[in-house]
Amino acid sequence: MKKEKMSMIKISMVTGILVIILLAVLIIMNLGIVGVSQNRLEQAARKEQNISSDWQMVQDVNEDMCIMLFYNEAKSDCRYSVYETHDGISYGYFFIDGGVDGFMIDSARSMVYEDRGIVLLSMNRDKVCRIEVESAATGTIQVDPSKPFAVLLPVNCGEITMYDAQGEIVMLYDSFAG
Repeated sequence: MKKEKMSMIKISMVTGILVIILLAVLIIMNLGIVGVSQNRLEQAARKEQNISSDWQMVQDVNEDMCIMLFYNEAKSDCRYSVYETHDGISYGYFFIDGGVDGFMIDSARSMVYEDRGIVLLSMNRDKVCRIEVESAATGTIQVDPSKPFAVLLPVNCGEITMYDAQGEIVMLYDSFAG
């Protein structure tokens, strides 16, 4: 009789502890403390925006942000995704922006995300081969003129100028994204 009572108490304690752990996990998930790990960003973005697995992807990532540009084989359509980390107690990256932008298909789009960074995204129809940034820390970034690009720059990088293979300046469409 005593053994049965002791085993019932143990089962009740284990069940109670499991319920508390489950509740803690649910609370943490709902508070936005746990995001997407860096190695699962592409998978999460494809799922979030229903992007086909046969689309190609270029990305740039740092400790504050991750940007991805997905595009079809013909390079006639694209989707972008922007993820950021949260300050304070949190883990991973959190989706903040994404979708379709015609400027990325026809030219290049620059988006400023407050103090997080400047995002440059393009299907590269203008054949950009070089991005010059005023900041000495960033300097010149070489880009393959035959491929789309995703470049993440610090907010305080200064003036950004893009050039094609003939040395002509390529128009950069910019916006403040949040």
